[in-house]
Amino acid sequence: MARYEPDPRVNFTRFDEGEGVLLHLETRSYYTLNDTGVFIWEQLEAGRQTVEELVEALVANYEVTQEEAERQVRAFLEALQQEGLITCRV
Repeated sequence: MARYEPDPRVNFTRFDEGEGVLLHLETRSYYTLNDTGVFIWEQLEAGRQTVEELVEALVANYEVTQEEAERQVRAFLEALQQEGLITCRV
């Protein structure tokens, strides 16, 4: 089962409005996260690192179907991985 972890070179800051920013210290690139992105990132930091765990948390906290949550989680993780913001261990 694949596990996703935040890259230690990435700093996360949450704003009061529910948005957040990721800053990759090596590339000096930053990324804005919406409320759902912030939620998923915080779940990763809390140790919920499989797709299944993230989907379960999303369904429990948002009005979203299991299928839609899985689609969103997979797309978000893929984007994070492409930008070097998370690592995947199998």
